[in-house]
Amino acid sequence: MPELPEVENVAVALRAHLTGRTLTGLKVKSASVLGQCGTSTRRALVGKALNGVHRHGKYLILNFSDGKNPDRQLMIHLRMTGQVFIQEGYIPDKHVHLIFDFEGLPVHYRDIRKFGRLDLVDDPISPSAIAHVGPDMLLVQFKDWHQRIAHRKAPIKALLLDQGIASGLGNIYVDESLFLASIHPLTKPASLDESQLRKVLRVCKKVLRHSIKNGGTTFMNYKNFYGKPGNFQSQLHVYGRGGEDCEICGSTIERIQIAGRSSCFCPACQA
Repeated sequence: MPELPEVENVAVALRAHLTGRTLTGLKVKSASVLGQCGTSTRRALVGKALNGVHRHGKYLILNFSDGKNPDRQLMIHLRMTGQVFIQEGYIPDKHVHLIFDFEGLPVHYRDIRKFGRLDLVDDPISPSAIAHVGPDMLLVQFKDWHQRIAHRKAPIKALLLDQGIASGLGNIYVDESLFLASIHPLTKPASLDESQLRKVLRVCKKVLRHSIKNGGTTFMNYKNFYGKPGNFQSQLHVYGRGGEDCEICGSTIERIQIAGRSSCFCPACQA
């Protein structure tokens, strides 16, 4: 599932390639990925230029304007297998559901599982549709985050995955962050002191930024805006490595279920 680093890489590319370009056409091959009908989507966006791209956690919000009518916003949530990309010579397959035409430049939305959604929303920064989502993990201040999590007695792994506390982290980066912070995934935040929680937040942000620089992580479906996989998977310490030796201490990495998600950790480094 694309997490914050993967979505940020798409956002950066959208800004670089499409800012100022007018959406001149939209081909809808499957309207099931839209939160509204294809006709409404075209009416709202075609003829308007992309003048801003905002990312909040795992959500992208594209702002379109024609300088005359009210701006319109399109929010994209890639969820499990959604992909937004341009690729020279690409021939759309059956999993491409939308093709955006930006003055002759085709941008494809591909989604094998069709779980992703593209919705017209009411604000370019804080749409009401994601009012339930917490602050962005890269931007949240410790004081705010600490108030949201310090008293909780659920496993810290589950709480870091909770998008209502802070948004952007998913299974990959939670496992990696807890390993680097030397925190067992079943630890309750209420049992940690302030310095330990500061370290957790600091490491989470560091891991996310490092992954962004490496183009994100690809295991199965994620590809960036150019149709290329990410590179961060070669630097993972514990995620997906259950049963293997820890590269730090040599202990066997364990795999358990927490909040319905697979969790990998080193029983020695994260004791």
